[in-house]
Amino acid sequence: MMLRVDQYMGLLAAGLVLCVNTGCVNKLEDIHALHAPFINVETADSVRILYSQNGRVRAEIQAPYLKHYQTDTPRVVMYGGLQAHFFNDSLQVESTLTAEKGVLYEENNRIAVEHHVVVMNVKGERLECDSLYWDPSRQIFVAPGRVKITTASQLIYGKGLEASADFTTYKVLQVENSQIMVNKSELPGS
Repeated sequence: MMLRVDQYMGLLAAGLVLCVNTGCVNKLEDIHALHAPFINVETADSVRILYSQNGRVRAEIQAPYLKHYQTDTPRVVMYGGLQAHFFNDSLQVESTLTAEKGVLYEENNRIAVEHHVVVMNVKGERLECDSLYWDPSRQIFVAPGRVKITTASQLIYGKGLEASADFTTYKVLQVENSQIMVNKSELPGS
């Protein structure tokens, strides 16, 4: 079978149209992603941070991983489990904090720790919650969700907490289902 030039050109034109219509297709999201701003991220492993104030070490924070995001909302994210020790003026540990993740928002010095947060103070009191925030303007820690506090004589459950920086004083905003042990001699009518 012999093709004439005009038939050959017609088949060639049809083939080109088919190739153009079924060729590379970019999704609109992919095109926009090419023009997205570059996000600068610094990473570090096995991090140890010393925080000082007025020439005195106030805290030591350790984390397996750290990412420093330099974006419109600059922040430092520590993850993989973090541990923090808070010191008094004599460099004695006042309290210890552990959590799965921590975020420092650089613009306002707000700190958030999340997931399995546990705080122990020098009195042996233990706070457990899922998230805890440092309010730099009020110089207090705030836990908006459920909390559990265990002391030598109390088991306190509640919702919401405000605590001093060293966790020696705290206030549970809504106490629920708690137990307080008292000596029989302390009861009225004993």
